Amino acid sequence: MTWPDSAPARTAPRRETYFFLSYAHSVPLSAGGRPDTDYWVGRFFNDLTAAVRRIATRSGDLDTGFFDGQVSPGADLRQTLTEALSLAHVFVPLHSPNYFRNAWALGERESFRSRLTRLAPAQAEQHLLPVLWLPLPSWGDRLETTRALDLVRDADDRADYAENGLRALCKLSAYHRQYRHVLAALAERIVTVAETQPLTRSRAATLSSHPVTDSDGPALVITALTDHAEWRPYAGQHELAVADYVAATAERLGLPTRVVDLAAARTLAPASPTVVLVDAATGAEAVRGALDGLPRWVVPLVIAAGHERGESAPESIAGTLQDAGFPRVLPARAIDEFERCAPLLVTEARKQFLRHGPVDPPTGPATPKPSLRPSRPSGSPPGSGPGPSPVRPFDMLRGKEER
Repeated sequence: MTWPDSAPARTAPRRETYFFLSYAHSVPLSAGGRPDTDYWVGRFFNDLTAAVRRIATRSGDLDTGFFDGQVSPGADLRQTLTEALSLAHVFVPLHSPNYFRNAWALGERESFRSRLTRLAPAQAEQHLLPVLWLPLPSWGDRLETTRALDLVRDADDRADYAENGLRALCKLSAYHRQYRHVLAALAERIVTVAETQPLTRSRAATLSSHPVTDSDGPALVITALTDHAEWRPYAGQHELAVADYVAATAERLGLPTRVVDLAAARTLAPASPTVVLVDAATGAEAVRGALDGLPRWVVPLVIAAGHERGESAPESIAGTLQDAGFPRVLPARAIDEFERCAPLLVTEARKQFLRHGPVDPPTGPATPKPSLRPSRPSGSPPGSGPGPSPVRPFDMLRGKEER
């Protein structure tokens, strides 16, 4: 993801911070050069940081703020954010309909709350300052939403804020005055709480995906086709195994996940969206045999970290998978290519499952959804079906920069 230049990358905050910004990540719109859908979160973070810095009196021993756009690529995100939550005095969640359906965002909130257990309830709540980022449906109103609106005293400003949410006020020049008023009020509250009621330094509970009661659908299955148990093709650049990195990416997008071996994935895939990470060192013939018989909604990604551009082996494997009926996905060589692929990979797997996955009838076993795609008999050689494999949107995964 790309963030404004004023938000430098770092692995973890070195000092305590005034605030931690929490939000539900947006699903990428496409890979074809569209703006990052979380751009306005980064913009707001920078504006809030500047507003806090202008009035803070402890800037000599406290950093201003932290959000996950500052995390260095390849870092262990769960560990890094747990450390950041352990050092923040105020938790600022950006409320939206997706926030309350996002297991990762709710996990951040619960992790921070674990530091407040010794405080009286009224005092503990002072350290959580919610913001109405996107309007919530009337049935989604909750006490926290009321607290978010209480930031604004002016009736007209409050009405604009409640109707549109702060994201719209941040984006639209017509609301510049209202945006600045909300920003100033929030910064004042953050500084007041952090400087008059600072939290005792304490370790937050390790960040985990907080269960979401209204989530629906099966968990995303992630597996790897490789000879290495903890496959780290980007050793020295990524602290996590690639399967765990994709799982963390999925959880940040609100998708429950399971990382399993290939045998378990073969059992789960008929009823689950599935991602297969393929080691380019495996070879086309071995890949074809290992993945034969998997459902049509399985989405593979060939990872060729050790292969230079121009080597044909990774493209040969990708072509074999396309011929076998899977989406065409160009191999990921460099770490930045892999990281760009990860969010698109998991959302495409979910989309393909919803499009082609089984339908549960009122009684009896699940049946596949009807499809115009030609069937691929188990064991059939690639390219033996009637006509070429169809092109899907995921063919554009790394689109423009590859053409």
